[in-house]
Amino acid sequence: MEDKILSYSTDPQLWLYSVSITFFVVFSVILIGYRLPNEYKGILTKILGFLFFARLLFLHGYMLGLGHWEIANSLPLHLCGINSILCIILMFRYNQSMFEYLVLLGIPSAFHSILTPQFINGWDGYYFPEFYLSHGSIFLAPLFLTIVNGHKLRKDSWKTSFLNGIYTVILISLINSIIGYFTGTMSNYMYTCEAPIADNPLIVTTKWPFYYLILISFTFIHILIVHRIYNMFGKVIK
Repeated sequence: MEDKILSYSTDPQLWLYSVSITFFVVFSVILIGYRLPNEYKGILTKILGFLFFARLLFLHGYMLGLGHWEIANSLPLHLCGINSILCIILMFRYNQSMFEYLVLLGIPSAFHSILTPQFINGWDGYYFPEFYLSHGSIFLAPLFLTIVNGHKLRKDSWKTSFLNGIYTVILISLINSIIGYFTGTMSNYMYTCEAPIADNPLIVTTKWPFYYLILISFTFIHILIVHRIYNMFGKVIK
């Protein structure tokens, strides 16, 4: 399957429709949760966790049914795939470090993915709405846990989350190498081998390793920005 991209310049109507629907649903769910009585907020949290889990199961069943599932590109080992799993875990069992990882790495990555999508499985059939369901859930979950359930970041979470992100990159790079060694097919989880093709202005070069160093630098900047926004709204533990 060939990767496909979507941007305002390639199809402004489809891009605007997809982005608008995604953010509308995200903020509608948060608003509903915020207005619920406290005794029902936990129920909604678990319902969302179940839906996130069902989405993940359905996706892999869908790929298997079509014969599209491949170890080199179907494991949830991109940053958004990892955050999708964290979304499920956190809705059922809260963990502070996972929450901070999801907020500081998940929110900016999902935001950029929604605005500059790259469909790694193409966008035929279910793959098109699936992209927005998965990335919308990554954008939704940390905001829901913050606004509806009242969770906050720790003061030094910007540092620990960035370091955990670096550890993730190292681990995924190793997994890419192992998959390539045993299967003879290069995997590119977290884009450690080749630059993404998304129409994103932050991808200023596709030459390795410079594009990745730039991506890591922008990731650090985004972490600081999100942490600062949380601090401005009183969502950082003093």
